[in-house]
Amino acid sequence: MRIFMCAFVSLVSSIAFALPDESDFQVNADFPDMTPGGTGFVGCSIPDGRYLVWNGNEVFIQAAVGSGVFNEIASGYIGDPSFVALSFDQTYVLLGQGFGNGVTANAYPFDFSNPQDYQSGDEVVLPSHYSGAFLSSTLLALDRGDFGSPAEIVVVDISGLRSVSAPVAVLDLPEPPADARDTIITKPLGSFSSTITVDGGVVYVTDAGNGQYKSFPAADLITAFNTTSTIPWSNGTDIGTPFQYPMNGVAGVTAIGNLVISGFGAIVEVEPVSGTIVNSIDPAGTGPFYGIIYNDQIEDFIAIEFPPVFGDPLIVYTTEAGVAALPAASFLALGLGATGIVIGVLLLRRRENFA
Repeated sequence: MRIFMCAFVSLVSSIAFALPDESDFQVNADFPDMTPGGTGFVGCSIPDGRYLVWNGNEVFIQAAVGSGVFNEIASGYIGDPSFVALSFDQTYVLLGQGFGNGVTANAYPFDFSNPQDYQSGDEVVLPSHYSGAFLSSTLLALDRGDFGSPAEIVVVDISGLRSVSAPVAVLDLPEPPADARDTIITKPLGSFSSTITVDGGVVYVTDAGNGQYKSFPAADLITAFNTTSTIPWSNGTDIGTPFQYPMNGVAGVTAIGNLVISGFGAIVEVEPVSGTIVNSIDPAGTGPFYGIIYNDQIEDFIAIEFPPVFGDPLIVYTTEAGVAALPAASFLALGLGATGIVIGVLLLRRRENFA
């Protein structure tokens, strides 16, 4: 291991981390799989540094920071897994279901500290969306759009949870030029917009049609919501040049303020002021389309390779530091008692992992 992992929050927060190198990643065949007939999985990190994953039915939480074991803690949360957003106060997550009837889609508030299976009425109704992030304890920003159509950022008030406010469009993305529409069409089914991320009072959004990354103060979106106004796209601060980065959007922000971006070709780390790519990671080595689950507690991420044929299995890449596998070589160095313990853990992994 490059670093020693610890499940205690105090130790996790005191260690200085850096993004993993490309060589740190390996295929993880034991990772929780898509639900049968599902479209993929999404997730986030929770405050103690563990990963939470939703596959469109079951919710899994990592057994400990750095562990390769994911325990199913709840089920019945059915839907296209579009995003998982940690609440502003970090006490629950919102499981965002992207596909809807063209107007609305469901989302599920989920208390990971007291997990319960889905019961009728647990969902809230949101506009159809691709991604979402909290602007405040009550306001949620959604990046939404359709194939070949301009996307928009809308904000809804979810303070009532079961009675969500009418969405207010606060930012319209420009109509993409004709020669850029193929960029949207060739993305995996469901990726009709891009990831939206909020960090440190800044909102990072992507216009996949024109290949642009921009940032906006979160306060501006909140003001636009409160005044029912729209922010011009030109007001945003440009990050890099058009089509300089993969186009799935910003998935996370490192401790030093660099952006972690995924999409076709690679996962890149970008210094947002200069726009410089400081790190490029392609775990597969073939430049496929990547989605990632970013862990801002330990600056690690899970890389998800989407196949060119929709419905084919996803390939998951993890690091030993973030989602470790038990090394086979351990059996050679362990005594019989310790070996028995490891065998027991392996059997437990077989039973607990959704493989």
